[in-house]
Amino acid sequence: MTPLISTDERDELLKNLVIPPRPDVLDKLMGLRNDPDITLQKLDEVISSDPALCVAMLKAANTPILGRGRRIVSVHQAISLLGIKNVISLVSGLVLRTRLTGANPPALEQFWDNALHIAMISAALCDKIVHVPDDCQSFALFHSCGIAIMLMRFPTFGRTLRLTEMASDERIGLIEQELHGTRHDVVGYLVARSWNMPENFARAILMQNDDDVMDTSPDAPLDHDGRMMVAVARAARHVWRTLTPGKEDAGWDMRKVEVLNYLGMSDVEFEDWVDAIHQELVTEC
Repeated sequence: MTPLISTDERDELLKNLVIPPRPDVLDKLMGLRNDPDITLQKLDEVISSDPALCVAMLKAANTPILGRGRRIVSVHQAISLLGIKNVISLVSGLVLRTRLTGANPPALEQFWDNALHIAMISAALCDKIVHVPDDCQSFALFHSCGIAIMLMRFPTFGRTLRLTEMASDERIGLIEQELHGTRHDVVGYLVARSWNMPENFARAILMQNDDDVMDTSPDAPLDHDGRMMVAVARAARHVWRTLTPGKEDAGWDMRKVEVLNYLGMSDVEFEDWVDAIHQELVTEC
């Protein structure tokens, strides 16, 4: 099992990285998730009280996969069309983007656009498979949040991203560690812990690129929900990475079998689904 971050390592990293505090709106959203009397109006009021979150929500709702060609012009309309449960999961992840408002290097906006599309693809995949955790969509937005913070902290991290795109999953962290002294999965783990996200959610961020992340033995590092969140996000990232004809996903061949087995999909079934999603996305991209 990958060791959790030591107190000394955490404190050293926090000296050099700016992690935004957990926003009040996230507490309100989590409260609504557990409210048996939740209504569309209650959720609308929480989201509408945060202008930046409204903008992010409407942008997400109008992506081809969620919008399905409909023009969504209000939070109320988005909740009506997408459903309360889906919106809470989506917005819980989007709130991170609205809080990382420091000086924006050119690569940061592109990163968030990519992250949003991967989250939307994850949502579409969750609709296709059964018994997925409620946090899958939030995880898809959260799992690479360390990249955003490192883009703001390290001026050369955009170049590092181009290097890691050509690397297998297990080498990504090694490259980042060598060039910057830490890895985005470690930083993302610290964000999740600072925001009091569930431990399994945070651990899945930390371990997402590890060789044994999909281990199902009794002493496996993640439980079923953690493995499913990682599998869905990794499959969605493959879809996004291969959207452009001829563009490859360097780490997919080594992860494909275990990811698809966990999702309960055959290779042919998955490739057919990927082709269909690519067709939906190509209208925008």
